Amino acid sequence: EIGSCDNCSCATNSETKEEVAIKKIANAFDNRIDAKRTLREIKLLCHMDHDNIIKIKDIIIPPEKEKFNDVYIAYELMDTDLHQIIRSSQALTDDHC
Repeated sequence: EIGSCDNCSCATNSETKEEVAIKKIANAFDNRIDAKRTLREIKLLCHMDHDNIIKIKDIIIPPEKEKFNDVYIAYELMDTDLHQIIRSSQALTDDHC
């Protein structure tokens, strides 16, 4: 498990050799609410540019668009997430930024 995302895995980009976190959003288009939520996440994160906000590296498109049910998003790989830091007993410092 990576961060708080149960459906994330670590992978290496075959072109750049960069390690990334891959988040799978299963059945993203089964209903309108999930589809909007997925689109909102992608649109917001693509437009944000801040050191403390995770960045989208890529969106993996399936070879057959008719089978485009699951969305795979590649994010920069982080050591931890804010939820784990807050739950820990350590004090929040500038080093966490």
